[in-house]
Amino acid sequence: MKTQSPAQPSLPDDPSAIQQCFDELQATIARLEQEKSRYLSMFAQSGAPAIIVEADMGISLANAKFEELVGYSRAEIEGHIKWPDFMTLEDRPRMKRYHRLRRIEGETVPEEYECRVIHRDGSLRNIYMKVGMLPGMKTSIANFMDITSRKRAEAALVESERRLSTLLGNLPGMAYRCRQDAQRTMEFVSEGCQGLTGFNPSDLLANKVRAYAALIHPDDRQRLTETIAQALTSQQSFEMVYRICTAAGEEKWVWEKGIGVFSPESKLLALEGFITDFTDQKRSEQALVSENLRLRSTMRDRYQFGDIVGKSPAMQKVYQLILNAAAADANVIIYGESGTGKELVARAIHDLSDRSSGAFVPVNCGAIPENLFESEFFGYRKGAFSGAAQTKAGYLDTADHGTLFLDELGEINQSMQVKLLRAIEGGGYTPLGSSAVHKPDIRIVAATNRNLSQMVSEGQIREDFFYRIHIIPIQLPPLRERKEDLPLLIDHFLKQENDSKHPPRISGHTLDALLNYHWPGNIRELQNVLHRYVTLGQLDFLDPRSPARTQAAQPVDEVEETWQGYQAAIEAYEKSLFRKALERHHWHREKAAASLGLPRRTFFRKLKRLGLTDR
Repeated sequence: MKTQSPAQPSLPDDPSAIQQCFDELQATIARLEQEKSRYLSMFAQSGAPAIIVEADMGISLANAKFEELVGYSRAEIEGHIKWPDFMTLEDRPRMKRYHRLRRIEGETVPEEYECRVIHRDGSLRNIYMKVGMLPGMKTSIANFMDITSRKRAEAALVESERRLSTLLGNLPGMAYRCRQDAQRTMEFVSEGCQGLTGFNPSDLLANKVRAYAALIHPDDRQRLTETIAQALTSQQSFEMVYRICTAAGEEKWVWEKGIGVFSPESKLLALEGFITDFTDQKRSEQALVSENLRLRSTMRDRYQFGDIVGKSPAMQKVYQLILNAAAADANVIIYGESGTGKELVARAIHDLSDRSSGAFVPVNCGAIPENLFESEFFGYRKGAFSGAAQTKAGYLDTADHGTLFLDELGEINQSMQVKLLRAIEGGGYTPLGSSAVHKPDIRIVAATNRNLSQMVSEGQIREDFFYRIHIIPIQLPPLRERKEDLPLLIDHFLKQENDSKHPPRISGHTLDALLNYHWPGNIRELQNVLHRYVTLGQLDFLDPRSPARTQAAQPVDEVEETWQGYQAAIEAYEKSLFRKALERHHWHREKAAASLGLPRRTFFRKLKRLGLTDR
């Protein structure tokens, strides 16, 4: 059979037609060259590394970003280095297999995958590559993304998760994430669950074996629920000690601290926290409470508590209140008539409290002129006002981490009450002449012989200031209501006056007079009477209503008069005058000042200068 040769394309005979065909061919070639130029320009300016790989794995074209990725120039790469030479030894076999299969029709090969390339400096770069074949050719084009930073971050995250898992697995307790529902459904529980509850972590997840809420002691569930609800309302953390029942039926004390996890829209997503065994600490605490109760029970037999003397039931009650106040860190108000020993009680509270290592700062509010209140309490900087020659710390700074004793609290004016209230509630204060805000950590123990509730109703004491101070009240009994303590007090003061363990003896008649007197000036008056008894040799009661106002007790040695000088004599006379006025009015200073016709604050300043301040 004769085979016909294929037909050859014929050219038109017309020269003009030939020219037209030639022009069209030239236009097509120009268009193709233009498209090629545009494609190569886009390839070169691409923001991602890219190469053209031929069938023999050689790189025929590379862009500038690929130069940055591998550290070689295009002149070094194109036509000289094959693509596998840039890859790590571990990745080369896989890449070569993909390259070969991609050029076989019908084979399926991943178009996107990760591998590592070697930079010229020897460092490794993690890359994500995408490969595609050019249509009708054995040539492929590959685009790359440097994911080295992401891989490092992923590795760091894996290592962080490993460390966290190790930490949680070795904690002496259980970390958790749970829903805020009635069952406290657990979404995550650490390995410490086994040691704490006796259940495997998987037993509590999604309430598979037991819901965590079922482990909580019935008497503690409501309290825990309320504690968590209150914390979630203000989006604060919570903590509480309560009891659980383990898988073995053992009752165990646990301490839990947790916090709510909220969305940006303040929607509660879950609770996260930590629970640990608190049994040993709770048993120690209970043992300490028992020991404390034992010590308190023995207080009924005590005759003296620090510098406070008395064994009467009224004083035993005061001792217990002192212990209660010392154990707390709340503010205290001490009520009592003048001379009942309010400062001694305040100091005892401080000495027994956790603040005993800090300063005890007594302040007689009635002796501070009104215009000096702020500078005395808050302090001032040098040059803050005329006469401020140097920086001076105020009472609040001095009492930081200690106790501030405010005697005669009712003398503080309302303006100062506002400023003190802000300072002790955490708002702080600014010393005069300074811009720095001080926020002291202090406890207030106040004392007064006035009725503060009545002063609140009369508008002299601000209600918010009253309730901030009036947290733990202690009422001191007057001496006339605990006369069974008189023999102890007499013995105590006589020893002080004689500076000896063997006080002066007193007759039965003198002792009867002391026991029968009603002591309107309380313990301070008793101390002064005994001082005159030892010094002057006579028992002198100052109350004109007393049936035996003055009784001779023993001969009085004549005291030789010595020349003191004019100023000393005047001061001695003034001191004697002021003391008599105080004693005549049972140490009620306002009445004593009025009897002398002196302004109250002038009288108070003179008392301080003469050493006759309230003790």
